[in-house]
Amino acid sequence: MERSQKEAKVSELRSIFNNMSAGVLVDYRGIEANQVVELRKQLNDASSTMKVLKNSLARIAAEDTPFSELADQFTQTRALVYSDGDPVVQAKVLSEAAKNIDNLKILAGILVGDSKTSILNTGEVEALSKLPSREELIVKLLFLMQAPATQFVRTLNAVPAKFVRTLAAIRDSK
Repeated sequence: MERSQKEAKVSELRSIFNNMSAGVLVDYRGIEANQVVELRKQLNDASSTMKVLKNSLARIAAEDTPFSELADQFTQTRALVYSDGDPVVQAKVLSEAAKNIDNLKILAGILVGDSKTSILNTGEVEALSKLPSREELIVKLLFLMQAPATQFVRTLNAVPAKFVRTLAAIRDSK
């Protein structure tokens, strides 16, 4: 690879490292090509991307980025799974794939927030995969926010409804 190509790859990786919201480093050594293709499809459906890393270029690109703490992990056959979307969905897809594909190993993860970056180990990535997705949490929150208003409307409606039923019972009795 020529120097200009290497510089382009480093700038591309640095851009990915700086702009992603969540990433997981995986070891894919020994996985069959069709399994990798299927995994990439599942990740694309989850708005995630899998990128095979050239370790020396990844170490250079990781300098002064949130990934600098994981630079020592860039050895052997590594791939980065990253997204700008919901990290829970990405973790769920990877955890399920790691159960089904023997040679796929989750090594580490990273969550990039507004003010803090969290490095995750394998167990923490597994725990992240067991959380409800963002959409599920929004639905639960809306349900909880709607419940008091719904109960209030039912209570207000109960008094006139009871009055109407009482009048109907009096009418029927006469």
